[in-house]
Amino acid sequence: MQKFCSYISVDLQKKAKLLHRLTLSIRTQLPEDLANHCWVAGVDNRTLTIITDDPNRASVIRFQQREILKQLNQELSLTVKEYLNQIKVKICNVINGVNHPTNAEILSKNSANLINQCAKNIKDLELQKAMQRLAKRGLKETEK
Repeated sequence: MQKFCSYISVDLQKKAKLLHRLTLSIRTQLPEDLANHCWVAGVDNRTLTIITDDPNRASVIRFQQREILKQLNQELSLTVKEYLNQIKVKICNVINGVNHPTNAEILSKNSANLINQCAKNIKDLELQKAMQRLAKRGLKETEK
């Protein structure tokens, strides 16, 4: 019986190793609670794509983008042919098959009514409809 890796193309194996190496490098730069929730998804057109499971963590990565890129370019100058100049962060709610429920705030009936009243005075129809939907959701949450 052949080894599993013999079924995977050499180019794909190299790419997987590079992404793993980039992930490990980024994780050394980040705090532990953030590092365990970040994965490098790809490198394309001098842009590094990082996946995380939380919008707050994504913001931290965006703020640290320059430092991350600086270190990666120094560490991987021989491996990566072009210097990386940008980081794109994507948020994925499902990682390793586990759903991470969002913690939606419960809106009181009074707050829902206030939002609904404000919506009536907004001239931008798209914003008005969004606020009305928010108010309806708040009313539904309190009726449960």
